[in-house]
Amino acid sequence: MGRYYNGDIDGKFMFAVQPSNAGERFFARETEPEYIEYEISRDNYSEIVEELDKIKASGSVDRVQDMFDKTDYGWNDTIQKENGVNDEDIREYADYQLGMKIKVWFDENPEENYLNFMAEI
Repeated sequence: MGRYYNGDIDGKFMFAVQPSNAGERFFARETEPEYIEYEISRDNYSEIVEELDKIKASGSVDRVQDMFDKTDYGWNDTIQKENGVNDEDIREYADYQLGMKIKVWFDENPEENYLNFMAEI
């Protein structure tokens, strides 16, 4: 076992001897990560479906989709107001799209127990 480092230089920290922050001795500074790594377990499939159903039942998805159907996916505050769509509806619609991608991935990959993805910060 051991921990690796990679980037412009690659290597492995000496097992049980060298801490992960050893680079600080040579004036390395910790930076903010650019990505968040996510893992979703198939064990949560029923909760994923429940959350999708809850979003769908709110009407947000249908309201936003109806607006997009009329505007070729363009919108602004005026178009939102004319279609009875608020900012929360747009957020719910966006989350629903992500949730559906997750559900479909599990549906199409029955042998996989985990879905992993990275999101830019």
